[in-house]
Amino acid sequence: MKNSSNISANEILRPLKLSILFSILGEAVIFVVWGVLLYPEGNLLHKFLWTIVFCGFGMGAAIGSIIALFVVGKWKGVYAVIFCAELSGIVLGLFCNYLCFYLDMHFDYFGGKETPLLFVINGTVIATLGGALVGWLCFTEKGKRVLNKLNM
Repeated sequence: MKNSSNISANEILRPLKLSILFSILGEAVIFVVWGVLLYPEGNLLHKFLWTIVFCGFGMGAAIGSIIALFVVGKWKGVYAVIFCAELSGIVLGLFCNYLCFYLDMHFDYFGGKETPLLFVINGTVIATLGGALVGWLCFTEKGKRVLNKLNM
């Protein structure tokens, strides 16, 4: 554990920025693969708003804030990576994905009716891996070096 009194603004902002970035990238993949290629029916603008704006920005900001609140200054290294993956898997992969699944039962935009298990597994795996990546970049020395090289 780390003393939380010496936390810089960059340590708090990094997980927030990265969570939003990776959430938008993950949702962009979901939008293109599930919303355009596999299930092209339905309003593309609504699909875009759902995935990129509401889920990408909104849930990325939510999980970034949760990581900043519960991990920054408290955990580092492999423990932080695991905790970030767990937080992201639970908040985004289970709770958010559960909401999206039931919304998709109504709107039928992303194939939740046709392939419910794949819909849920896809979202949970992407969220967990994204959380682990944010954790690795923000809370390990190698990850911090990568971010420093990218001026983040």
